[in-house]
Amino acid sequence: MIRPILLTLASFILRATNPDYLNFGRLSHSQTVTLQWYLGWILPAWALVDFNSLLNRWAENRWIWRPDKSSWDWKREVAVVTGGSAGIGACVVKKLASHGIRVAVLDVSPLSEAFTQDERTVIRYYKCDIASRDDIHQAAEAIRSDLGPPSILINNAGIGNAWTVLDIPPAYLKRMLDINLLSHWSTVQEFLPDMLAKKKGHIMGVASLASFVTLAGAVDYSCTKAALLAFHEGLAQELKHRYNCPQIQTSIVHPNWTRSAITSHPAIAAGLKRIGVKLLEPEHVAEAMVKQITAVKSGQLILGPWLSPKLRALPLWLQELIRDSQANAVTGSGSTAGG
Repeated sequence: MIRPILLTLASFILRATNPDYLNFGRLSHSQTVTLQWYLGWILPAWALVDFNSLLNRWAENRWIWRPDKSSWDWKREVAVVTGGSAGIGACVVKKLASHGIRVAVLDVSPLSEAFTQDERTVIRYYKCDIASRDDIHQAAEAIRSDLGPPSILINNAGIGNAWTVLDIPPAYLKRMLDINLLSHWSTVQEFLPDMLAKKKGHIMGVASLASFVTLAGAVDYSCTKAALLAFHEGLAQELKHRYNCPQIQTSIVHPNWTRSAITSHPAIAAGLKRIGVKLLEPEHVAEAMVKQITAVKSGQLILGPWLSPKLRALPLWLQELIRDSQANAVTGSGSTAGG
């Protein structure tokens, strides 16, 4: 807040100062006047950008100026992470555990060997197919009994398909929607009531830059990620205006292509190599996610080109050129859900 004020004040002083009293080294009078003119516009523009960023952060936190961090005691918190046995999810679980947070992992696969014995003392594994509401409910009951009501929910699980609109088998399309989208409804419906009762919580969903750029050969995947953005925005609105609980944080993460089971699938890996994609490391993504949680902040995390969320504000011809550049990122056919 201070910097925009100082920048604005500096611009007024600079504009009001006689160029003859300014000393910019060996510059001539005309050069000094020119530099003064440019700085007179640059400083307020900088202040405006800063002020805009400040308003964005304020809005992301539900118009709460300073979120209350005092209510969070990390060694007493319980986090639920879907798809936490391997990949990005496992990295998230490890970083949460490093803060002493007790973590419940919901996954169809058991914990990988990436976890140490010390980490496993604060980690519980619950076998759960998140496409099944019954499985989620049974796991939630067990978590509440074993660890207590969760205050952190990270919907990380996801799969990738590689088929065109006409070729995708209906069963794989349904599986994609169940895991990548509908499971978020199921977990939120299961765990949000406990958070509302305590007026404290953080719900985080993992989307993708595909929320902003639809990929040929992965239209179903792009649809689910765009829908997650709408889900995130709608949930934030309902927390404020329906449940009167803006204290609960919500975050959505949009990573660029990341080293994972999805990007290692032959139908996807070949295309990414062809267009020269540099993969993010899962540890980098997990670090940003957990930092967002421990900072007690809401908002969007863009882990890729900063322009990505603004893509649809660009001229249509430029949008289409960007989509064209990614048209061969996903080729072949198959699914990380076993196909």
